[in-house]
This record gives sequence, C-alpha cells and structure tokens, in this order.
Amino acid sequence: DLTENGVTMMKNFLYEIAGLTGTFTMKSREENCIKYIRETVSSNKVLMLVSGGVDSTVCAALLRKALTEDQVIAVHIDNGFLRKKEVQQVEESLQKLGLKLKVVSAHHQFYDGVTSIPIDVNEPHGRKHVTSLLCLTHNPEEKRRIIGDTFIKVANEVITELNLRPEEVMLGQGTLRPDLIESASQLVSGNAQTIKT
Repeated sequence: DLTENGVTMMKNFLYEIAGLTGTFTMKSREENCIKYIRETVSSNKVLMLVSGGVDSTVCAALLRKALTEDQVIAVHIDNGFLRKKEVQQVEESLQKLGLKLKVVSAHHQFYDGVTSIPIDVNEPHGRKHVTSLLCLTHNPEEKRRIIGDTFIKVANEVITELNLRPEEVMLGQGTLRPDLIESASQLVSGNAQTIKT
C-alpha cells in the first residue's frame, strides 16, 4: 500500500499468477499444525525446551492443544541471564495455557561455562582449546558457543534425570529459520552455518 497500484499488483500476482484462493486463515493454519502434530507424534511424548520467547511458547501451546497433558514435557532452563522475575512470568503464562513446566535453575553452570573451540577456524576438526569462563569471555561468537554447549549439557542432564527413553520421546523445536540453519537442521540444509554473527 506504499506503492502506486501496489495492492492491485499483489492481488494480481497472488490470485491470477500464483493461483492462490485467499481462503487461508490463522485458524486453518492452527488446525493444520495440530493435525500434523497428532499424526507425527502419535502416542509418543514430546520434550519441549521452552525459553519463554514467542517461538517456543507458540510451539508449546500448539503441542498442548494437539496432545494430552502427559505427552508434553515442558522444560525451562533458567540460565541466569533473564530479566528480573522473567522466569516466574514464563512459568505463569505457560500454566495459563495448561502446561506443566519444569524449571531448571542452571545459573552457575552458565556463568562458569566453558567449551572447546578449534584453534584454527579453517580446521574445525583440528586441535582445540578450552575457552575462558563465560563470565570472562568478551568475544561474542565464543559466548554463543559456550552458551549453546552449556545449554545442551544441561538439557542432557534433564533428559537423564527424567528417565526419558529416546525411542518414546520426540524433541519439539519452536524456532526461527536462522536457528535451524545454525543447528544444521535436516529441515533446512543439514549443514551448520554461522549466519547471525
């Protein structure tokens, strides 16, 4: 609507050229997602790591609408870097959606987190060195790596603690495409690429 005849051009493209019908609604999208979740998950359980952000919260809400209460295992890992009282807000908002949320306090694991990174970025499988503690690290990419690796370690501890069997539990991921690319998701390319940096 900022371009002369822009709306007309868009309508012509969408309806005349692309052949769309204009019947899409958010309700139909929600119904399709719920149907897809039910068919995919079947009688399995889903472990949903919820950050409290829009992506993971929407995914958790859709899982809860599609599945029974005991099929959705919602976990929030408190890394100690959230705003004051944000963890409580996440917990309360998810309870309103009918989700039981397990909150894992991992402040010290993140604050004192370290990881191994390649000495030479051109040789990712070559020699590595251990980073400084996260609380002493200034390089943004190293910080991201430490936080990501620490998150995975804590998540694996939670999975062990909950006695979850991989053959019965799926991992729910509510995320943006850049996150899928960076985590080498098979839904995108299967190759990890650092794009946010």
